[in-house]
This record gives sequence, structure tokens and C-alpha cells, in this order.
Amino acid sequence: MTAPLSVLLTLSLIAPTPPTVSLTEPVLVTSVDTRSGGTGARLLLGDVTGDGRLDLVTMQPTWSADDRFIGRQVQALTAYDFGTGQQLWQIGTPDPRVTNNGTDIPAEIYDIDGDGDNDVIAVMDNELRFFEGSTGQLFKSLPLPHPEAHDTIIIANFRGTDRPRDIVLKDRYNQVWALRSDDGGPLWTHVGNPGHRPYPHDFDDDGRQELLAGYDFVTAGGVKLWTADMADHADSIAVGDIDGDGREDIVFGGAGLGGDSTNAYRSDGTLLWRNLDAVEAQQVGLGDFRPDLPGLEVTGLDRVNRTPTNGKDSIYVVSAGGQTLWKETRDTLGCWGSVLEPLHNWDGSYADQLLAWNRGCGSVAGIWDGWGNRIATFPIDGRMVRGDICGDDRTEVVDYVMGDRAYVFASAACDIGAKVTGHPLPQAKKHYNYTRYTAEEIPLELSRDHEARASSSLPRHSAANAVDGNPDTKWISSPFDIQPSWRVDLGRLRELTGIVIDFGSDRPRHLSYRVEASVDGQTWVSLAARTPDDKVQRTEFTGLGRYVRVVATGHAGPVQLAGVQVIGSR
Repeated sequence: MTAPLSVLLTLSLIAPTPPTVSLTEPVLVTSVDTRSGGTGARLLLGDVTGDGRLDLVTMQPTWSADDRFIGRQVQALTAYDFGTGQQLWQIGTPDPRVTNNGTDIPAEIYDIDGDGDNDVIAVMDNELRFFEGSTGQLFKSLPLPHPEAHDTIIIANFRGTDRPRDIVLKDRYNQVWALRSDDGGPLWTHVGNPGHRPYPHDFDDDGRQELLAGYDFVTAGGVKLWTADMADHADSIAVGDIDGDGREDIVFGGAGLGGDSTNAYRSDGTLLWRNLDAVEAQQVGLGDFRPDLPGLEVTGLDRVNRTPTNGKDSIYVVSAGGQTLWKETRDTLGCWGSVLEPLHNWDGSYADQLLAWNRGCGSVAGIWDGWGNRIATFPIDGRMVRGDICGDDRTEVVDYVMGDRAYVFASAACDIGAKVTGHPLPQAKKHYNYTRYTAEEIPLELSRDHEARASSSLPRHSAANAVDGNPDTKWISSPFDIQPSWRVDLGRLRELTGIVIDFGSDRPRHLSYRVEASVDGQTWVSLAARTPDDKVQRTEFTGLGRYVRVVATGHAGPVQLAGVQVIGSR
């Protein structure tokens, strides 16, 4: 389903003067010897020990002479602790013949049984296997629905359960299977080119996710509603509100040479825009890469030429209206295997930047801004994954050389022990649906107009004022309230990624507060503790809860909240 080409935002292609940029050196926080995990192994991040800090799991694929048309399975899984650098456990025996990989490796970290502790899920020896994250012990095996249904693993929620408990398996380019995780029973199957990485997302917020199976938009019940009018297969997918109209949009990177490159669609299948400036669009992502422009920008990688002699690729940035804002010009020839990913909140400013690695031809891995300026260079030219390893509300980069060592780099020094809380860290969607092919979403507000309560309120300043979307209304606590608190009911269990609090006319002084989440409204888990540094304060974290509470832990006089936005993924 398409509509005539249109540009919804009129933007000048004459960019303003870009900000002054100085190169910064990433700071090495720690490193882990991963040689025992085997050669050709990639990384997963997740809290498998249950101590509140992300751990590292290497996944070595099975050996294959050619994985272009049939994906690999998992040969070995090895877990390491970032704090001690020690190996925690190993499943399987690494195969020294494996030196590289060209597909996803079918393994993920996720609390699939809902007991509060993360598990490791993998396809090994032609079975879908489930392991305890803390010990690596096998606790369940299920048969595959097809001998080739092992190209990747996707965690989804098609049945409307309290949290995602369904599994999607796929072959390379023909079919996906949706299964119940408890017994492997089939929910539905979809035949059609699923691209490299189907993406589950609850577009209508009814508690059941739809599936972007390549270019096909498939309902929670397995019915195809529409197909993007693009060539070959979808290499990458991004979801977010591109133009700021309150509706989530979809961006596809088309992998076919001469295909339709970078296209944006509404979730109902209406074409938003089509950008044909790339020869072969790969690894598209969304972010506010140019904060001087309205809406979100799309970034991607163009494989301009795949030939050994003249091969090259280029990073590009496209505006919310579909116009190319910047495209990299590479002077080196013979290299076209770069990997590009959005990098959010590298320095604690919540800015969006571009992380590029595997560049080849002497171009070292680094970070770029939306104007095309390199702002950081990594001393280790390895492969990369992103995560808040230190628990400092910043994203660290794990830079690793396969079969050798993983290095944790940050924008500034951080305490690797800060995240050790003794309580399991829920697995974020970006981690439990990790893929080597970019497939991500921009988290959105979950709290607008939901039921809110408070420990006390002044007349005409009720708790509901903080979630009504009107900055001129406020919740104000009673001056006699010793420990004011405010909470919102999100209606059902939600995956939380952060909160934005507007305190009103100016920055409150003598205030400190804690953000907490609860599944049942009785038992609360602390997500963040802050002191306001501005009138509006943003904090990012990983949490799970139906209820979110803001508790004043120190204050002078009444506490007021003009607006609270609880942010999360769907």
C-alpha cells in the first residue's frame, strides 16, 4: 500500500554552520580476556549473574563454508563477568575452524519464564534450548519447526501476555514461525521474504505486538496487512515518530542493488517518503542526529560498490522530510563492509550520534555527529556493541576483537561497580532482540493521561496535572507532607527506559528524589536517585513495572511537578 511521493516537512538543504568539534579520546574502563569463548564469536550483553550489572556472553556460531543462504546455529556460549573478568560458565565446545560469520547467531538473553532472572536462549544441535543465565544449566529443549528455522531468534508478545513470552524463528529468506515459548506450540507462520531481522512492535498499544517481517506488516495473529513497495529484501528496520506528529513511523533499508533504498512509511502502509540517493541502503537507524532541525533524522550506510578493486561504502544522514543532509565521501577503495549503528547518550547529554566500525582500508572505528564530523576515534579497531555497563546513565561501547579480548570504553572515567545492586537487571528490548543487522525503535511516552495519585495535594493541584500534557498545570504537595510522593498507573506491565520530569517555573532547590517502579503497586524497586540540575531533568534506566513513583527523599517546602513523562519501549 503506497501513496504518491510527498515531502511532509520543507527543510532547507543549506545546513547552518555545524558546531565546533574537538576530537575526544574514549577512556578505557576495563577489558576481559575472551579467548576461551572461541574464535569468530560475537557478543551479547545481559545481566546473567543477577547482580544488577550487564555481563558478557560470547556466542560462537557453528562452522560453515557458506552462510549466505542457510544461517548457522550456535557452537558455544561463554559467559564472563565485567567486574572480575572471570569466565562464569561455558556451554558447548568452541570450534577452531570458525574464524568469522556473516549472519545473525541464533542466541539471546532474556527472562523468558518470568522468574526475575535472565535466561539464555539458543539454537544448538537442531533444538531450541533454554539455559539458566546464572549457571548455564539447560532447563528446556524444544524441537525446531523446520530444519532451517535457525537464522535468528526474536522475542515477541503476540498473545497479550504480561510480558513477551513468544518466540519467532526464521529461515534465511523465505518464512517465519511464531511459537509459544512454554511448549513450542505453533501460533502461526508467515511465508514471504522476512529480510535479515524481523522486528516486533506494538503499534496500536493494545498489548499485542505486530511483526515487521521484512517489508511485510503482519498482525499479532499472523495476517499480512500490507507490504512496502521495495526491491529484494529488507536489510534493516527502524521504528519511531519521524516527523513529530505523534504517530510512529517505519524506516526500511532496502538491500537490493538498484532497489528503493531508504523508505519511510506510516504504520498503516502509507508511504511517507522515498529517498533514492543510496545505491544499496544498509543499517538504517533513527535519532535526533541534527537537533537544529525538526523531527528525527535517519542514518544509514550506502554500499556504493561491492567490487574488490573499487568497493566502498558511505555513511549518510536523511532529514525527517526525506532529503539527504550529508553523505560521506571516502577516498579509499576496496572496502565496503562498514557497520553503522545509532549511538545514544554516549556522553551523558542524551545526544544521538553515529557509531561506525569494521571500516577497513585504514579507516579506524569512531563516532560521528549528524553533520559528518568525526568526534572520537577508538584505539582498538574491533567490532562493537553498546550498553550502560557502568550504570552511570551513559552508553559505553564494548570494543572487541573476536576470539581475543573485549574492551569497555566510555566518554569519561566511570565506576564498573556502580551497577552492582544485588538485584537482577531486567533485559532491555534493545538487548534481548539484539542483532548484527540494525533493528531498533525510539522509546516513547507511556504515561500521558494515565491515572495518577499522590501522597497529598493542594486544592486545584491534583496528581493528574503532572500527566495531562499541559505545562501550566502542576501537582503540588501539601506543605505538611513529610515525604511527598507521586505515582502513575501505566495500565499494564511496561518495559521502562527512562523518565523526563518538568519541575515547573525554575529548578527546585533543596530537592532530591528517587524514581521507583512496581509490578503490583506494593513492592518497589529503585531505578534512579537524582538531584535536579535544571528545570527539566531527564534520566534513563532499565526497568519493568506497571506503576512508576517519584519520591522526595529531601525537600524544603511543597514539591511540585508540572509534567512527568515515563518513557518506554513497546
